[in-house]
Amino acid sequence: MTDQEMTEDPDSEQIRISLVLSKSCNDRSLEVPADPIAVPSTTRKKGLSAIINHLLDRNISNNDDGNDSDSERSDDDEEKLPAIPFDFLLNNKLLRMSVEAAARREGLSLEQAVEIQYFPARQAPEEEGESESLPEWISAMSSSSDLLWTGNCDGSIRLFSPANEKGSLIQTDVVKAHSGPIKCLSSSTSHDNVDSTIVATGSMDQTLLTHSYETGGKLVLHTVYTGGHTSSINSVRLLCDKSGVTMASGDWDGGLCIWKVPSDTNESAKPREKRRKGSSDANDAVREASPFYCFKAHSNNISGISWSSESSNTIITSSWDHSIKTWDVESQNNILTLNGSKVVTALGRCHNSDVVATGHPDCTVRLWDMRSSSKNEGNVFDNTLRPSHRSWISAVEWSPVDPFVMASTSHDGSVKVWDIRSSVPLHTIKAHAKGSKALCLSFTEKAIFSGGSDCIVKQFRF
Repeated sequence: MTDQEMTEDPDSEQIRISLVLSKSCNDRSLEVPADPIAVPSTTRKKGLSAIINHLLDRNISNNDDGNDSDSERSDDDEEKLPAIPFDFLLNNKLLRMSVEAAARREGLSLEQAVEIQYFPARQAPEEEGESESLPEWISAMSSSSDLLWTGNCDGSIRLFSPANEKGSLIQTDVVKAHSGPIKCLSSSTSHDNVDSTIVATGSMDQTLLTHSYETGGKLVLHTVYTGGHTSSINSVRLLCDKSGVTMASGDWDGGLCIWKVPSDTNESAKPREKRRKGSSDANDAVREASPFYCFKAHSNNISGISWSSESSNTIITSSWDHSIKTWDVESQNNILTLNGSKVVTALGRCHNSDVVATGHPDCTVRLWDMRSSSKNEGNVFDNTLRPSHRSWISAVEWSPVDPFVMASTSHDGSVKVWDIRSSVPLHTIKAHAKGSKALCLSFTEKAIFSGGSDCIVKQFRF
């Protein structure tokens, strides 16, 4: 490996570093000796990646930009495994400058070897399929059990299966659920039966419904929820655990309601004698449920809801009144209130903690630590990710497997993938056509889905 492959400035001063494989990487075959080595102080991510591939005896002629000149490859290179692009952490922050500059920024002594953790870089998601053009805007979506559910402005719920060989998402079911646009949707697989899914939707027509779905079957109206909201229902979230399914919903006026979703054997929900319009089957009568709790949580629209990772009795809400709040559900007490300077348009929680991300009209994603251990430490506001979108942020979603990775989407039509250990996005995807708004997002282990005003669901695979 030549110096030119490590850095653009081979004549710069040397700095000693120690390369340590991150504990988050399960592939220990990528581990290299942690003994200190000297590298040019101007070495950056690309040069460090070349060093590790050299130590692993991999081909280093493939760089992070994906350029590879056949004329520069030797016969020995062709026999080696392909290069792996790596990412690097210095003081738990992604390295996005030279090693020396990053170490000085963190106040680290250069008298000792600087420890740098590394792990395989997350590759940019690639477009892999889209739906046919739908009749109306796609305003909400959620995924469960490898299926994608969308809520549309024509009041319909649609079910899509993964992209087929031709690259298109297949719509397998559709049901007209509401008379007005669907504003929010949440899905949850049954705790006891992975083939059973509950889909909750709220609408501008002030109705809140759940539908049930059995694998290979059709969406069936499950329960109608009454007596809770008197304005547009803009947020909903299901929680499925051993005790059953609980639902939280928020409306335009700041009202928050908690519901117990009836099970098939639940007698607490009364049958609704009125049949669905156009139905002649007496079995089509559905249940009605009333809220367990209803209270005024915010002074304006509740834009996001998330159940806490710490307790099933705790819920986190965000609002256009510029605040994020944590609530004790049973006592209806406000445990924690964090006030920002901007309207909160979207809320997403890390899958394994109460660190949340919020989206705002100023094109910014902000991070907040809602964990109970931080209540009295004064560090509940963590970070502001550098404004990268060019319009109102409509949705934020965390990776279901990586606590450091999340995605955001915006009225500028783009989707951005972030690692919260850096203030700049990892990847930017132009998801929707110019002039189209991206309105909703779903983040699964293997893919990101996006929908918007161009009436097309887009799928991007990792």
